[in-house]
Amino acid sequence: MAVYKAKARKKYATVRTKGRARFPIGDKRHARAALARLGQAKGLTASQKRTIVSKAYRKLGTPVSKRRVKVSSSGRISRKKK
Repeated sequence: MAVYKAKARKKYATVRTKGRARFPIGDKRHARAALARLGQAKGLTASQKRTIVSKAYRKLGTPVSKRRVKVSSSGRISRKKK
């Protein structure tokens, strides 16, 4: 995995919680990993999860109608079946 410098990280979907940077989405590989591991992340609010999902799908170039991960207002993650 690539290690991003602070200047480059500002461009990506980095979410900070408790002084820790999480989910740097700089390329498609990182975007897929962020979506796959979003359910394992602890300490994220629903709005932070939505931010990660939207920026990851934007990086992947997926239209809104084709997105498979949804975050509810309570922060619960649901995945649509194909």
